[in-house]
Amino acid sequence: MEHRKVAMVGPGGVGKSAITIQFINLSHFFNAIDPTIEDSFQKRIKVDDILVNVDITDTAGEEGTRYDSKPLPVV
Repeated sequence: MEHRKVAMVGPGGVGKSAITIQFINLSHFFNAIDPTIEDSFQKRIKVDDILVNVDITDTAGEEGTRYDSKPLPVV
């Protein structure tokens, strides 16, 4: 079984928590969520017939932080 870690990063109020919760539990979508300090989630998914454990860290928005548009390497 594979194991991957994902960090949701970006400015505050852009929907990081909403999209994380939508991915974890497809039956819920929240229009309003309390601001996140930091939450962790786990989900097991199947990718190309391989089971993958995904650890997701949903971070707080960081106001005033410049996010580079360069893609991060896939590990």
